[in-house]
Amino acid sequence: MSDTMSDTKYLYKRGETWWVKISVPPRLRPALGYDLRRSLRTKDLETARRARNEVVADFREKIAQARRDHDVTAEATPGADPSGNGGYPIVARQDFSDVTYLLEVHHPMLARAAKPGQFVLVISQENGERIPLTIADFDREAGTITMVIQAVGKTTREMQQRCVVGAGLYCLVGPMGLPSDIGRSAKMVFVGGGLGVASIYTQVRAAKEAGAYVIGIVGFRNKQLIFWQDRFERYCDELIICTDDGSAGIHGLVTQGIELSLENHDDIEEVVAIGPPIMMRACAETTRPHGIKTTVSLNPIMVDGTGMCGGCRVVVDGEMKFTCVDGPEFDGHQVDFADLMGRLRRFTEQEQQAVEKWEEGLVGAGAPGAER
Repeated sequence: MSDTMSDTKYLYKRGETWWVKISVPPRLRPALGYDLRRSLRTKDLETARRARNEVVADFREKIAQARRDHDVTAEATPGADPSGNGGYPIVARQDFSDVTYLLEVHHPMLARAAKPGQFVLVISQENGERIPLTIADFDREAGTITMVIQAVGKTTREMQQRCVVGAGLYCLVGPMGLPSDIGRSAKMVFVGGGLGVASIYTQVRAAKEAGAYVIGIVGFRNKQLIFWQDRFERYCDELIICTDDGSAGIHGLVTQGIELSLENHDDIEEVVAIGPPIMMRACAETTRPHGIKTTVSLNPIMVDGTGMCGGCRVVVDGEMKFTCVDGPEFDGHQVDFADLMGRLRRFTEQEQQAVEKWEEGLVGAGAPGAER
């Protein structure tokens, strides 16, 4: 490390601006968040170094006060939820990267009803935004469902800070959407890109349990971002890993994995692809010349999840469909991906404003948990 970049303990950059960050002890995370962060509002490293000690001292005092409050609360009301969220308790959390994290939530009725391909609507706290999240796994015996989330907007970034073991989700509704139609094909390929890797897991498991020959293709930017490899190896007869930088598996895109599978198998009956729209479109175009049925799971903006608001409408085979009640899975060869991607960009400016307003509120109040 160069001299100009040395001595950056507690410091990190977001864009061109220096921030301070310190970790929060696990037992205090329901109250304070995963860590404490604050912008120093400067691009100059020397200025940031001079300012950080005061911020770190302030953070340590917040942690000390939270520890005192935690001990008093725990003694007075054993088992109380320090987050105040109540609702459905978070029983496990795992962080796969700086922006991707897993939440396992206890909801026995939902876990009993959940099927592969479905999703839930989540409100993380009172007066919070309602967002759709795919059910990445469910355990009927334990009564839990699992969601893998990417911190990209205001609500998911807020959840990244606040949703820790011991906290609760204010509202959790589901399962929603039509379940996957698994069991018709003898040989299937399942393709997941990025966050879509978690979304195909329940379909992979269901297909294998139904007796299909299962080929899994999962794509990541690099080796460090790979997750759930052991889960997929358990249910896949073949597993192809693709990385953008070649640090693991095939150096390239998931479409190369599809092409390799088609070269090795002339009896593939169906491909299921879940990931960013541009990836799903590329998968559909790869299989189109071969006439192989290709199913994709769409992710348009959604509000009520019951077909009333019309926000999740997509064009499939020239007809308007509502993803929440007609999907989320559709024939990838019939989806108008240009229309879908255009709709996803409609509120980009407002979404960015929401993130900035949330950050400013946290920093301005000196509150913990500024976004990652």
